[in-house]
Amino acid sequence: MNRSLVKFSNVQMAEPRWGRFFGMTIRRAAPFPVFFFRRKLFGQKIPLLASFKLTYRCNLSCLACPFHRRAEEERAHMSWSMARASLDVLKHAGALIVVFEGGEPFLWRDGRHDLRDLIDYARRLFPRVAVTTNGTFPLDVPADVLWVSLDGLREVHNRLRSGSFDKVWANLRASRHRRLFVHFTINRENRRDIRPLLKQLQEIPAFRGMTVQLFYPYGQGEAPLALSERERRDVLEEVIEMKKQGLPILNSTGRLRAMIQNDWRCHDDILINVDPDGAITRGCYVKSRGRINCQECGFSPVSEASGALDLLLGSLKAGWSIFLK
Repeated sequence: MNRSLVKFSNVQMAEPRWGRFFGMTIRRAAPFPVFFFRRKLFGQKIPLLASFKLTYRCNLSCLACPFHRRAEEERAHMSWSMARASLDVLKHAGALIVVFEGGEPFLWRDGRHDLRDLIDYARRLFPRVAVTTNGTFPLDVPADVLWVSLDGLREVHNRLRSGSFDKVWANLRASRHRRLFVHFTINRENRRDIRPLLKQLQEIPAFRGMTVQLFYPYGQGEAPLALSERERRDVLEEVIEMKKQGLPILNSTGRLRAMIQNDWRCHDDILINVDPDGAITRGCYVKSRGRINCQECGFSPVSEASGALDLLLGSLKAGWSIFLK
């Protein structure tokens, strides 16, 4: 066969695949502008982001986390039927993004069903499905977005997160996930590890960037990790400088700056939360999970989502980079 005809044939075969890919991307991205129209033009108080805690069970006992302490509660682990019903409620409420959390979501199982089954079910309902994990399990689930919690270099991370650094690092290196991020919760002990950790992370092929938030004291004995007002300002200014220097920090500069004084406008009604007992609450991430103190808020995902709702370019760009790019 003529080589030019072979080449033409190969191109013709490739076009439908690319067409399907871009068609799927457009279809899954389309609900987001619709969400803004419904919120901004019609005043509909629909949520954007769902925090979905499947279980309080965890294989680690991290110093900054209050949730593993609740693992022995009677309803600390959700059933398959309740999880599906809760996802249906979120879909009906209008949520677009579901983030499975814990405890450790990779530990979730009910009979023959595991996390993969829930992700598959959720992806039929929502444009984007994400998982936040401690990274101690192989990072191979079919979520659209995968966040791994990493809170410092080996020594600091091991002290904060039950000696798990080497296992997490090995899983990060082995992962081929298309949208793999590291989430760093800044506290008094790890604040100096951000820059050197980022430089090491850039050697990992699948790593796509870091999101940061500030430690929030839930009032369960972990308060010594909390940043002082001066430390909060200094570390956020340092993070802003790292971003200016081209390090892969995905938070927007504007929201990082606003969090120094916590003077940003919070639209907490864009959040909806599911707990392992099936309780569904709207509003602040901490509601029903701890003591709410807005002055100590460090939840950058809420700040960015609120900024996006206010049509701030930096927050819209951050959301695009994480969920849609």
